Amino acid sequence: MRMVFLGTGTSVGIPVIGCDCAVCRSPDPRNKRRRSSLYVQAGGAHLIIDASLDFREQALTFQVPRVDAVLITHSHADHIFGLDDVRRYNTIQNAAIPVYASPGAVRDLRRIFDYALVDQPPPGVYRPRLEFAEVSAPFQVGSVAITPIRVPHGEADTYGFRLEAEGRSLGYVPDCKRMDEETVGRFQGVDVMVLDALRHRPHSTHMTVAESVAALRSIAARESYLTHMCHDLDHEQTQVGLPAGVFVSCDGLTLSW
Repeated sequence: MRMVFLGTGTSVGIPVIGCDCAVCRSPDPRNKRRRSSLYVQAGGAHLIIDASLDFREQALTFQVPRVDAVLITHSHADHIFGLDDVRRYNTIQNAAIPVYASPGAVRDLRRIFDYALVDQPPPGVYRPRLEFAEVSAPFQVGSVAITPIRVPHGEADTYGFRLEAEGRSLGYVPDCKRMDEETVGRFQGVDVMVLDALRHRPHSTHMTVAESVAALRSIAARESYLTHMCHDLDHEQTQVGLPAGVFVSCDGLTLSW
């Protein structure tokens, strides 16, 4: 299993437009954060989790060769508005690409990307070919077993995902307010866990660094990573305060196991 962090930032990205804080002005490339998204290679499949607003740049920068399926955590703009750029992979692969999401998110996707559902577009019109699929129980993409796990994130119908292939496993939850005991239990035993950690101050729909670290201790993955971080968090300073086995992610970070 191999994964690349395509983006590790919150909805506005880092640097933030019009901000001159230390993190937004930082020369450390690890503090430059595109909107959160993940590329996973497992069991011969190439998967994207969330198609962020920065997807085209991410795909070019980190050389995503193909997309066999897209998993959507929820339908907020920073997680879906890159779907239009998936159309290039339709051309490369000469095939429609399935997009898996909760029933609520699929309703939103069908409304927002209604133009992608037209059977016969006018000549010369270049549109994505997407097959929206509602999921609420474990499913397969090739040999990859995927379990959608509902998590609280404001009013959004939001999933985290557990992926398993060839004896390897990954948990990914970029947007989440809290994790109860049952949810923690469903992620326990993964090799790598990636979890929301917006900032130190409390937020109404996201976990703080302390809340995320507490949940990660209970999940007890071999390695754990914080993601979906805002400009309150400097990479190096945040890493210094983390326990062993928990790391600050950054755009382009690649893991193989």
